[in-house]
Amino acid sequence: MKRTTTINLAGMVYHIEEDAFQILQKYLLDIKRVFSYQEGVDEMVYDIEVRIAELFQERLNKNKEVITSSDVNEVVQIMGSPNQYDENYEGDTDEQFYEEHYESPKRLYRDTDEGMLGGVSAGLAHFFGIDPVLIRVFWIILVLVGGSGVLIYIIAWIAIPEAKTTAQKLQMRGQSPNLDNIKDFADSVTREAKTGFKRASRSVKRTFKKKDSTLVNITKGIGRVLGFGMFIIGLLGLISVVLFFVADVAFFFVNDGFFSADISDLADSFFLHSTLAFWLIFTISVIPLLLMILAGGILLFNLKSKSRALIISLLVIWIASIIGLSIIGTKTGVEFKKSYKINDEKVFVLKNDWINKNQIQVNLIEDGLPIPSANNYNFDNYITITDEQVKLGYAKIEITSTKDSLFSYSVERQSNGPSLKKAKLNAEEIIYSLQQVGNSLNLPSQYEFPRETKFRGQRVKLKIFVPVGKEIILNGNLEDYPIRVRTINRFSDDYLERSSVWKSSIDGMEFVRFLER
Repeated sequence: MKRTTTINLAGMVYHIEEDAFQILQKYLLDIKRVFSYQEGVDEMVYDIEVRIAELFQERLNKNKEVITSSDVNEVVQIMGSPNQYDENYEGDTDEQFYEEHYESPKRLYRDTDEGMLGGVSAGLAHFFGIDPVLIRVFWIILVLVGGSGVLIYIIAWIAIPEAKTTAQKLQMRGQSPNLDNIKDFADSVTREAKTGFKRASRSVKRTFKKKDSTLVNITKGIGRVLGFGMFIIGLLGLISVVLFFVADVAFFFVNDGFFSADISDLADSFFLHSTLAFWLIFTISVIPLLLMILAGGILLFNLKSKSRALIISLLVIWIASIIGLSIIGTKTGVEFKKSYKINDEKVFVLKNDWINKNQIQVNLIEDGLPIPSANNYNFDNYITITDEQVKLGYAKIEITSTKDSLFSYSVERQSNGPSLKKAKLNAEEIIYSLQQVGNSLNLPSQYEFPRETKFRGQRVKLKIFVPVGKEIILNGNLEDYPIRVRTINRFSDDYLERSSVWKSSIDGMEFVRFLER
């Protein structure tokens, strides 16, 4: 039975035998005595204590909770004796320590001393034993091919721990964190501090030992070319995005065509807290381009020391903007929780003096004028926003046969809302002003609703029912319009490239002919 005591070593509490404590205490005192001349001796001793604590932790388990004298002796052998550096020491200086045979596996850390931003590239370079410039080129390529490099870098920044202590920095380089290596590292830091240079890893020194080496020239050349490309692309992109947001009209590409709209009006007609959402979208769009410009400047002009704080600030703002927009987007998404449909059915009333009561015509109206048949018509007026109203395109049209004897049609208006009641109110506010003129049905291509209602998934679907044996004429070139004819065989848009006649049958609609007009 032996007496034990409790010690605090590098923030960790250990139970240790008293004789083992005496050995450990003498060892640490010898270190302080021998290296008392060393600048930063307190930091050096702390790093040694951290490493000893790690080695103690490896020797404890659920069946062993006390550090013994044999454990301390093993750790001392691994760490090395400080007396080998003491000129006045008269003991056995030829003592061979276990450290010569002890190898420490590399561990992945972020190297902020050598890093341009978060130290991810420098840390990966140490781990894989390659030039950090190559890692940085890899990040740049990821950014250029899709922008994923920024997100992956941020994830790596968060996931990979920073090498803070000397022991961690040695393990990052694959060196055993023993007394000899810790002393060498401290000496190198002191020398670099006196000459005014930052710490440099040994692998980087070996790689760039010769200023005129081929690898250096190649990597620098690639870096400058990529830096120039990133700087120009980022600058042009930044100008385009700023113009896109400040211009009264912006162009959007939808369904293989362009349409114009004011982006601020779009945000106001969709988001809750629309002004804040607009500026958050602007910030999220601009910051990656600013980072690309800065990255290009770093590669071209070596501005890393001046750019680090700015880059970190931009990343923090960018992440905060994404979080803010996500919160607003979530609140806006609740507005789509419920859905409601209103279906109005009406009979097509044919006048007695109409020559052919077995036939009706359909005219599609856009901007107050019927769609012509002579040439192709590109439907690109998807949205029109005024101070009071929002006009949205396009109302879907379906032509189908029916066994009833009368022509008829139904208008289905659908909308979403945070509750069923609100969804119903939103659907009731949809206006679709179709008109019957004689035996023709004039259909507006767009439907509208009050701007204060905002976009809440409003949709309009029109169904026209044609009695069996009767015909319908579809006037104009409707090939690119969202209209569907329920045919016997497979339906083709080619039948709608100009005014066409269709006949209803038991099995569906049949194409009859094109009208010559």
